[in-house]
Parts: sequence; structure tokens; C-alpha cells
Amino acid sequence: MILFAAERACMHYPGRPAPAFRDMTLTIRKGESLRLTGPSGTGKTSLMRLIAGLERPSAGRIATLPRRPGMAFAEPRLLARLSVIENLLFVAPFARSEAQEMLAVLEMADLQDSRAGSLSKGQAQRAALIRALLVRPDILLLDEALGGLDPPTWHRARDLVRAHRDRDGFALVEISHDPTRLIAPEAQEVSLA
Repeated sequence: MILFAAERACMHYPGRPAPAFRDMTLTIRKGESLRLTGPSGTGKTSLMRLIAGLERPSAGRIATLPRRPGMAFAEPRLLARLSVIENLLFVAPFARSEAQEMLAVLEMADLQDSRAGSLSKGQAQRAALIRALLVRPDILLLDEALGGLDPPTWHRARDLVRAHRDRDGFALVEISHDPTRLIAPEAQEVSLA
């Protein structure tokens, strides 16, 4: 099943001399794993935003978009005034028990009523990961999403993603500058240079 398909897509932002990327033809199928690589500024995050449907290409064509993308970035983007559990229920209002289970797995159960703005970066990244999983994504997009975690916490987060992927069969697209920190080390590499 094809979740995303782009044909000769180009992303060019106004005021920039060169496009973020050009002539990108890419197909992502259910269950596939991709790793986006390339130096900073080559359009990896722009491509992720395109896959999620948050951006439109300046040229080319998007033939298929995922129905339920789950996204987590290096910057967690939580709603600071809401509690952790309120942030999670914002995207999945009827998933309180599942949210609480995932918080416990990532050792954050005691923080569920804390304001998101009071969390450390690593805590916020874990909450953002849970939020991305709660939507039951057909494709999970991780853009340096777990970079702030210490090794034991990273392993717990990796195992949580893998368990949900085994259950739901979603596609996984990752950006990580550290190849030892890939959820799916066997991922097909897509290089943007």
C-alpha cells in the first residue's frame, strides 16, 4: 500500500537562491523504513514536512499523502500552558489509558499533570514522541526527535516505537545524524545533497 508518492517535487522558498531540494521522486509504502541523510540545509526537514502534508511543492506533483502522519521533531512543539496529559489528549481525546501507559514506559507517569513548559528537553521529547504514536500513524516521521535522550531512556523510547510499529505496521522515516541512534538501522537511505 502506497502512503506517500512524489514525482519530481521541488521545494523552493522565497528569498533563497537555491531550492531546498529538486526533482525528488519518492514512494513510501506501508511498513517501509527510510533514513534521510545529507548535510544541514539540504532539505531533509522540508521533505519531512512535505511527506506530512504541511508543505506543498513549488514544482512537481504529490500523488499520495498519508492519512494519519505522526510527527516528532528535535524541538518538541508542545503547548506550554497545557499539562503533559492535556497535550497528549489534544490529539487523541479518548486515549487517556494508552497515553498513561506510554508515559509509564518512558518513566514520566509522575509528570502527567505538569505543565509542558516546565519539562526538560528530554522529557518534552518523550512527550512529543508519545503524542506522535497516539494518533496511530500510518507513517511516523522522526526528525532528530530523540536526540536529547540519555542512552537508557533512548533505548526505552526505541523499544516503544518498535512495539507500536509491530502492532500497527506503520512506515518510518527518520533523520538522525548519529547512525547508532536509528530506530530502524536497516532503513533504506535517501540522500539529499
